[in-house]
Amino acid sequence: MEERDAVIVGARCAGSTLAIALAEQGWDVALVDRDTFPSDTISTHMMFPNTLAILERLGVLDTLRSEHTLSPVAWRVIGLGHENGGAFTPIDGFDRGISVRRIALDKAFVDTAVAAGVDGRFGERVVDLVGSGTEEDPVAGVVLESGDEIRAKWVFGADGRASTVAAKLGIEKERSQKGEIAFMWAYWSGIPDDGLATNDIQEDAILVRWGVEDGLTMLTATGPDEFTHGSHEDRLRNYMEVLGKFPDSIPPDQLEAGEMISDLVVAPESLMRGYFRRPTGPGWALLGDALHFKHPGTAQGIGDAVAQAIYVGDRLSGPSSDLQGYEQWHEGRAAEHYDWSFSWGRFPRPEVSEKLFRGWASESDASQDMRDVLTRRVLPSEAMNEERLARWFGTPTPA
Repeated sequence: MEERDAVIVGARCAGSTLAIALAEQGWDVALVDRDTFPSDTISTHMMFPNTLAILERLGVLDTLRSEHTLSPVAWRVIGLGHENGGAFTPIDGFDRGISVRRIALDKAFVDTAVAAGVDGRFGERVVDLVGSGTEEDPVAGVVLESGDEIRAKWVFGADGRASTVAAKLGIEKERSQKGEIAFMWAYWSGIPDDGLATNDIQEDAILVRWGVEDGLTMLTATGPDEFTHGSHEDRLRNYMEVLGKFPDSIPPDQLEAGEMISDLVVAPESLMRGYFRRPTGPGWALLGDALHFKHPGTAQGIGDAVAQAIYVGDRLSGPSSDLQGYEQWHEGRAAEHYDWSFSWGRFPRPEVSEKLFRGWASESDASQDMRDVLTRRVLPSEAMNEERLARWFGTPTPA
């Protein structure tokens, strides 16, 4: 039996960030994951300036830069033909987003954690907890598939949507929401990097195009759930048909010259359903997708995971050394953004969406606010304030 200050189950964005934050404060941390690295996972990949500023401070970006060429991108939305775009308001010098394949990003996270003194236990599966998580019987460690135990005063579940930690504690998903859209994407070589993260939105299809690391491009096709059904050949045909609907955003000659270098990744609608879970209890806490899941339409997953990890690390290393405020902090941070994400997880309703897209495209301050919602500088309710909506929809502003 081993004894540590903390065991973190799940070593991707949330788990490794927390491991680094705790290790920097002198904690003895075991970071356990059933996967080895590099390995892949379904993700939007995008990181906005608020998250990049944290990763710079932690050294994760230095690790990435040492092995990969990164491609910063400005944000562009073409909504029902109305285009707006530009840089984000800078945060610690970052005014663009960066997208990195998870085989590269997660390896950079775990390499940085191990370099900070974390004990990485990769390729090992947690099968049970020590303790039931009640006041009388707090969680006090984990049991590995090998039968070994790691005892710790804190156990953190950063192990994704199907969290083992949450399941063993009986923590159910709450406040579920669902969207309408499903995704399929692949990585391409030979497509020019235009320095933009393009989201081109039609009534029945969406194209997302942006550069990832090392000169590659991620092309994502979005459609109704049924376009992900059928054989591999059916899916590939549906994917290419959606790409073909957007000749201005991905010109046919670029597709012809490019090469799809990966398998097609399929993310059905059922994988996009949102939820909250109770965040903490005696001896345990959840973070990342184990805690909460927004619709990927606003690409907040990595940023949420990193912010939660920093909050938990700071609280437990600070004077109070507890997580009594975690739920309130998390609820406040997620409140407007949860519903906002699912508004982007549905196809546009032209009678409403056309006026919104036109307004964002015609007013530079509104366009900037929309981008800065993604970096958490602006709330959705501020970007869509009553004065703007009244102007765009031709209705009187309430007195």
